[in-house]
Amino acid sequence: MTGAPPGTPSTRSSPSSSRGTGPPDVSSLAHPPLAEPPRNPVTTSSHLDRTSVSQRRDPSVPASSLPRTVTSARTDAPEELSPDAVLPWDQGEPPAPPRESATALPWRPPRDGHRPRALVSAEGSADFDMGRFAGWLRDAGVLDTGPIELPGATVTLPYGMRLMRRFDTLVRSVYEDHAYEEYDYPLLVPSSVLEPSRSLMSLDGALVFAGDDEDWDAGRKRMVLTPTGEAAVYTHWAQMVRTARDLPIRAYRRTRYFRPARAGRSVFRAIEALDVYEFQACFADGPAAREGFTDAVAMARRLCTEMHVPVLWATRPPWTNNTGVSEVTIGGDVPLPRGTTIQVGCVYQQGDRFSSLYGVGHREDGVLHNTHHVTGALTRRLVLMHLLLGMDSQGELLVHPDLAPVQVAVTLSGGDVDERTGAHALVKRLRQLGVTAELQIAERKQVGRIHQRWRRQGVPLRVYLQPRRSPADRTRAVVVRADTRHEAVLLTDDAAQLAELLPPALAEVGTGYLVRTREFVRRMSRPADSADTVREVLAARGVAVAPLRATREVVTAVGSWGLGEVLGLRRMQHPAPCVVTGRPTFTSAYISPRR
Repeated sequence: MTGAPPGTPSTRSSPSSSRGTGPPDVSSLAHPPLAEPPRNPVTTSSHLDRTSVSQRRDPSVPASSLPRTVTSARTDAPEELSPDAVLPWDQGEPPAPPRESATALPWRPPRDGHRPRALVSAEGSADFDMGRFAGWLRDAGVLDTGPIELPGATVTLPYGMRLMRRFDTLVRSVYEDHAYEEYDYPLLVPSSVLEPSRSLMSLDGALVFAGDDEDWDAGRKRMVLTPTGEAAVYTHWAQMVRTARDLPIRAYRRTRYFRPARAGRSVFRAIEALDVYEFQACFADGPAAREGFTDAVAMARRLCTEMHVPVLWATRPPWTNNTGVSEVTIGGDVPLPRGTTIQVGCVYQQGDRFSSLYGVGHREDGVLHNTHHVTGALTRRLVLMHLLLGMDSQGELLVHPDLAPVQVAVTLSGGDVDERTGAHALVKRLRQLGVTAELQIAERKQVGRIHQRWRRQGVPLRVYLQPRRSPADRTRAVVVRADTRHEAVLLTDDAAQLAELLPPALAEVGTGYLVRTREFVRRMSRPADSADTVREVLAARGVAVAPLRATREVVTAVGSWGLGEVLGLRRMQHPAPCVVTGRPTFTSAYISPRR
């Protein structure tokens, strides 16, 4: 195929090459069962109680390790977290890479010898750059950050919209399986709606205001574009909740967040954050809310698992995060090729902190009992990280079949009436099998450009149907998988016969995606059993996983090294010496390098 891009399979040289010991006849291939890539089972965390408080300074922390001043988001944060307040180890460990599935087709390396190098491989990581990543997304038709000159302002392109519809379907399915119902709230609220929140967190410089000419002339900040949904939701709940019979409430919505950003075109940081799937739950008391919190963590983890994004889940340390908004915060982070991390999800156990400010409560015997809230969000960052983790070093995507808008893309170059009928029958049969398929019938000189676009968009399987050259010839099908670019050449009298063979091949590509992404996260999350080893991991731009006492002084001591920060803490089954104090601890930490 003259002029075809690298990795495009060649056409046969003569009719005779389609016979004898060449490509196998479709009818001769066994039909293996569709093998689903193994998924990490969703488990729920154990009961998360309130943190215990120890007011004594930890004498085992070396004085030289401590910063001169220790600041925290709240003065009432505990000096030490009880292990029971930390997410268990089995709730935070990234899933193991799956075993390679059985071969579904007679794959062979591409004839041009070009094998993709994953962007997240040790060699490909050197090619990673946020600006280049944004450019590759534009080239794939996902999004464009160029036209609108505001920080992170994004035009979502047609292929990006198709990906977001797939994500939207997954989110709604998972949330509603956990009994959350969809609501919608205005994005524009009066400034007064946010005033109660000021006692929990600073809003100075954190709001984007809106108004008309009269407002600006009068210096009046009348309206705010919501930075999160709590203010609008809790204002509504204050009128909605009267008795315990009105509870629980489990609500979610697809929304946008507006937060100031001064510069930059990063797809991960914008004034207007798109596709935020926020959830809030309202419970009558603390025990019910803790159960709801456990369920919300399981829900968030399940969605990430179904998106095939390996996430490091952990309890945020209260001394380096804004704990004014919650009693316990769980964060989900994904490593980037250069070692820093991106938060893709969060869950907050808020207790009655907001309900007491917004007057949300139910009355019993004339006494108002404030409700207890659980909230959190997962966003389009999950989609972006799915694309980044699957991308190769030349910017071509690999999309897992579960998220791919098109799972199998088929071209037929020319062909007679019977061959065109067979191509349509193939796509129809694939759709009957639950496979999303697309067919393009084009002249031979156009087929290369069509496949180049599909390859850049990470379509899992691409199929070239090459028409017969003589009545005695057979239709030749070249199947190309996106993860390795390996090809399988098949012969058939009826293109529709291919349909039964392609779902198992899709499962192979899905396994290839999981191997690529999970091996990357495992490689980036490196065990460390001493302070020196932690420093070495951080210097090498990895995420250190180290035993660490869950105390204010130990966490701030790590930050004082100037190399990284404690992302979160997890509870271990067995004690190990803390890398800072040497004392036994039941908690482990993810420590990420600084930007």
